[in-house]
Amino acid sequence: MPYRVKIVSVLLFASTVLPIFSILGQERAIPAVSPVFFDSIDNRIKYLEQQIQHNKQIRDVSYLNYQRELDHTLFVQTYQQYVVNEDLDQAKDLVEQKLKRSEFRSDQASVKFYRDYELNTYNLIKLQRIYYQKLFLKEKNFKKVFDGWIAPATLEAYNKAQRLTGLAIKYANENKLPETVKTLEQYNAYVQALIFDVGSEYDLAVLTNNSKFFYKVFQPMLASDSIEKLNEAGKLLSYCKNYGRLSGSSLSGEFFNKQELALATAISDLLDKQGREKELAKYTDQSVVAKFDTLNPCGVFKWHDQIVVIDEFNPASMMDEVKKGEAIIHADRMLYTYLEKNKLCTSVNELKFGYAFVIPYHSNTTNNSFFYNKLTDKWQYIACYTVIVNKGFTAQVSKFMPPLFFEDEMNTANK
Repeated sequence: MPYRVKIVSVLLFASTVLPIFSILGQERAIPAVSPVFFDSIDNRIKYLEQQIQHNKQIRDVSYLNYQRELDHTLFVQTYQQYVVNEDLDQAKDLVEQKLKRSEFRSDQASVKFYRDYELNTYNLIKLQRIYYQKLFLKEKNFKKVFDGWIAPATLEAYNKAQRLTGLAIKYANENKLPETVKTLEQYNAYVQALIFDVGSEYDLAVLTNNSKFFYKVFQPMLASDSIEKLNEAGKLLSYCKNYGRLSGSSLSGEFFNKQELALATAISDLLDKQGREKELAKYTDQSVVAKFDTLNPCGVFKWHDQIVVIDEFNPASMMDEVKKGEAIIHADRMLYTYLEKNKLCTSVNELKFGYAFVIPYHSNTTNNSFFYNKLTDKWQYIACYTVIVNKGFTAQVSKFMPPLFFEDEMNTANK
């Protein structure tokens, strides 16, 4: 009679299921797992692979049981790594995928195995939510834990801190705490600056503490006739501002606000110099859907081969030409956020925008670059981007954006 192997899934499950417990004073949402556990998993995988190969050679059907146990063990290895990293959404997706496949094969042993993990995952998500909800009740509590996340000062630590800060923001949004979200987003922006600092040629600690060094880097970029260089200056300025806000740098937020105004002016001057807005005649001389006396929906849209960003902001300057430059900077940030949030890019650092221009609102008497919204006390703008990275990338990401029509196109479509 062929030797049959007893599945050790019960042992594996017992070692990985983590009970819900009091989190007061807890440094992690989910308790850490000893490296010994992963070593034992690795050893078990090696043993099972050897047994499968051996039993296949001698044509012993018991290799099927070994194969099932190997599948379960490989799952546990991946699942537990997600849990250690507090990436519970990935863990949940993994369990659902395995459970669906087991149900399709009518493998009841595996169905029960993955059902247990499904329940465990929901418990862990509940634990995680409770932990972060308590964590951000006081900023000093969150700051203490956040400082621990970034303490190793490695790219891996910063990426993890960014993901965990994102969880805190998610749960703060669920609890409808806008002020808490605003504070947490500052920490998120700070860790993004830390990630940029690791991978770039710039030293944010130096640039945010010495105006001489800052101007040495920033002013040549500001004087450039390249929109790419000005966009790079905008990214650098944003990272410096976000880094300086929480690092206690000697250069104040007011200093960086002035640099933003200088950048907006430089962008506006370049657009005028290159005659970008004259390109508008190639596309349309009509107004966007919604007449001049009505507002347009804010968002990111696809328009033929271009991408349009509509949003509202409070400009630092009331000079129309400078406001255009500020609007482009604001639109860049909105587009970065949209692409990153929808996972259409892995990093904003890989994005390069072609030229952008502000589409005017059309009326019987004049064209106006901005429309004032009395309800929000902000100015609405419409920014058009011709290319993001390249034409292929533009076409790819634009598939995920709702279409936008201009008034003349709508009239034509309705005929």
